[in-house]
Amino acid sequence: MTGILLALAVVATPALAASAPDAHAGTVRVGEPNQLTDRARCSAAWLAAAADPTVENYQKVGLCEIDRRLATIDRLGNAIETSRALTDDHQAALQAILDGSAEGLRALRAEIEADTTIPELRQDINSIFEDYRIYVLVVRQVWLVTAADTVDMAGARLDETAADLAVLIERAEAAGQDVTEAKAHLEAMEAAVAEALAGVDGVADDVLPLTPADWNAGTAGPVLREARQAVVDAKADLRTAMAEARQVIAALAG
Repeated sequence: MTGILLALAVVATPALAASAPDAHAGTVRVGEPNQLTDRARCSAAWLAAAADPTVENYQKVGLCEIDRRLATIDRLGNAIETSRALTDDHQAALQAILDGSAEGLRALRAEIEADTTIPELRQDINSIFEDYRIYVLVVRQVWLVTAADTVDMAGARLDETAADLAVLIERAEAAGQDVTEAKAHLEAMEAAVAEALAGVDGVADDVLPLTPADWNAGTAGPVLREARQAVVDAKADLRTAMAEARQVIAALAG
């Protein structure tokens, strides 16, 4: 049983450890130290443009905002590349979103460098936000899909643990031990795992197709909030499953 206890310590840790993106785009934690530095730099550029609205100052705003997003995309790409939980299909889908966003932002960067009037620059700067939605949408897509796949991975491992516990219960019962309590906790464990897996089923299918246009139309926000709640609830179910597994072991040890 010691081996099972050790397994429980690591089985669901990845699914329970990751924190969700905050509600506001400016506080999403993706490579936080660099992002805070980039955000401060862009804030200074905005202040300079407000105080002295020249073409040069507005170009600095646009280039800073684009470079900040490109750096975030690089960090997101590294996160999905190193994820152990993402399925191949989901990794490819997320990478396609990142690649498309980066390509578009780089093209927009060239346009901003070529702009010669403030109205042109204001329009292109607005496109950075409305046409890409990196912080309110793309970051959340990466986090939610990764989190859902991590729940799936942890749930599968907990199912294996439940099977091991069932074997221990059978052996204890064959030896004449009263296993009524252990069986009840095992059933509760299995139910919690099933609930967690059901909760995140379809999260990726709902989140991956979302586009900046969906965000602008107001239809993406509710989908993202619902998906986030599903992940939060599933992580709570995994915690319950782990607690029930420990109760199984405690009942058998007693």
